[in-house]
Amino acid sequence: MNINRKHLDEIQFARAIAIFAVLAVHASSTGVGFTEHSSPAFSIYTFFNYAGKLGTPTFIFLSSFILFYTYYPRKLTLDLFKKFYKKRMLYILVPYLVFSIFYFGIASYMNTTVGVPFVPAEALPNFLKDFFTGDAYFHLYFVFVSVQLYLMFPLILYLFQKSAFIRRFAIPIGIIIQWTWVFANSEIFQVANKGSVSLSYFMFYFFGAFLGVYYEKITAWILNWRKSWPGLAAVFAAYLSMVALYVSINYLTLTGQASFHSKLHEFAWSTHAFTAAATLFILVHLMRFWNLPRIKNFLTEIGTVSFGFYLIHPLFLLILRQMLPSGDGMLFHAWQLATMIITFFGSWFIVRFFFDFVPHSWIVFGKGNKIFGQMKTGKVYDNNKGY
Repeated sequence: MNINRKHLDEIQFARAIAIFAVLAVHASSTGVGFTEHSSPAFSIYTFFNYAGKLGTPTFIFLSSFILFYTYYPRKLTLDLFKKFYKKRMLYILVPYLVFSIFYFGIASYMNTTVGVPFVPAEALPNFLKDFFTGDAYFHLYFVFVSVQLYLMFPLILYLFQKSAFIRRFAIPIGIIIQWTWVFANSEIFQVANKGSVSLSYFMFYFFGAFLGVYYEKITAWILNWRKSWPGLAAVFAAYLSMVALYVSINYLTLTGQASFHSKLHEFAWSTHAFTAAATLFILVHLMRFWNLPRIKNFLTEIGTVSFGFYLIHPLFLLILRQMLPSGDGMLFHAWQLATMIITFFGSWFIVRFFFDFVPHSWIVFGKGNKIFGQMKTGKVYDNNKGY
């Protein structure tokens, strides 16, 4: 097997687009919650809020892809996994701990401002509960899910290496596992925060694993687009159809015009996100034919800071929403746009500043290694950010 597989700039492009989607969801939530349903602006907010809900599953898909692209060709040894878990401990769990403490402190302070007393004796137990469930702040569940997948990775990697059946049928197997969990949770377990359970993302995890194993064959098919265009077009059409379905049923639900079974919502979300991941994977590889170096460098930079961006951006949203000026609807909408822009550039600036000027910045934001197309250290595919 080919151990020295080339580094992949395309993954940074995909990470950048996924973080844009995450920002679109989080920045539009206030507009969805406080805009009149009859307003055209509500339709716009709803579109970005639901069409953007490809971010987290796409990051899980990309993380899985990088893991299997990197480790599938290698011989499984104790030393290999010791290094694997050391990297995740340093560059994923340490920043997760830092931001869990940070956001837990902010939440505790804000609770006191609305009359909820802070009880020191309860602080540590409450924090530990939040830390071990990913609930210290609304977005940290994603890191908690990633840790679950890291714990299962050695076993799943072993099964992929040993079983041709699992490799070939990874996608349907992942779908079956995920939907078995959906039905089992609905009928038996009834876990309220099922989005914090890794089984909720197994179709994305196994899809990424499949592409990581068969990467060279799949990219050859994508890049031979003159022959493969019917298949590529079918993937794009499937994505557009599913995003239309997903946005539509949520718009109708929010406006009270219709109601749908929870399983249809689950199907629309998962299929929309799955086809989005496939479309994004195709798109970033077709970008090899684009002579747009500035755009590629920009996307590479945003992809490189995306983990830190993900961790810090809710702080900007929190502060800016406290500053929401009173006034008419146009002022409200202008402030939503300004909030998104300030959050984007502010998050980017802080993470890049830490990477370039603050010693041991990995403690806060994990590992970053590139600024505007200039590689500093390492290979992209072996610098897994863990998301």
